[in-house]
Amino acid sequence: MCALHKSRRIGEVVETSTVQFAVECDELDVVPELGSFVRVGGTGVDAIYGIVAYAETTAVDPGRRVVRRGSAQLQDRALYEANPELRFVLRSLFLAVAMAYEHSGNLMFLVPPFPPPLHYSVEVVPESDVGRLTDGCAYFALLFDFTGPVPAEQLLAAHLYYVYRKRGQDWDWLERAAKEIARLSKRDYERSLRVLGTLEAVLQRELDR
Repeated sequence: MCALHKSRRIGEVVETSTVQFAVECDELDVVPELGSFVRVGGTGVDAIYGIVAYAETTAVDPGRRVVRRGSAQLQDRALYEANPELRFVLRSLFLAVAMAYEHSGNLMFLVPPFPPPLHYSVEVVPESDVGRLTDGCAYFALLFDFTGPVPAEQLLAAHLYYVYRKRGQDWDWLERAAKEIARLSKRDYERSLRVLGTLEAVLQRELDR
């Protein structure tokens, strides 16, 4: 059975549906990594798992445009320290794609039977749980078909890089993942190339450090 922990809470659900949910973060500009796993409690299930697909920081009032506050003398973090009211007029949000749910200790790689409830706490999935979530790659199809602000190919590449690192630079897993991407895009070679080419470039920069 999955147990959510208060110490890992990052925000709460503010929009919800069967396939995705939006989360407002507890702290401004503290958002989970693109492609990372988050989870939330659900109706009739222990937990719903999602993959972070997009994030933004914007005005709380959608009709009010954000204007410049800084100057050459006051900028970056010092600007926020000098204007503590900003945390009340700005908010950070992220969107998560639902990819699995857990019930009585069993992981089901399906969209949940019900969307997560509004205002439920959302937490970052601990590194120790990433392995069991990624033993298989069947859920890649959900990301492959994702339509949103971030292109699906970029989201997949970010997710592969995230899992590769959380699994301790697991090259064997990465090879299995690449084969699944190739299978999903067997009729669209260019799409497969966009995912794996982006990932290869990121990994090469890491190796060159």
